[in-house]
Amino acid sequence: MKTNTKFWTSPFAIGAFILSVLTGLLLFFNAVIGISQSAHVLLSSMFVIAVVFHTVINWNQFN
Repeated sequence: MKTNTKFWTSPFAIGAFILSVLTGLLLFFNAVIGISQSAHVLLSSMFVIAVVFHTVINWNQFN
């Protein structure tokens, strides 16, 4: 069964970006709630991975 990676890479990148922005804003305004700093680091890492996958999969469109 062939999976369509374009179907999940863009939403994954967008979701990781939004969650990273939200936790970043919490840290910026010193509203650290629970594990927001650890979550921000984890979500930022996931965002970088998602962007790399997104770029690799859509490389033909960049050329």
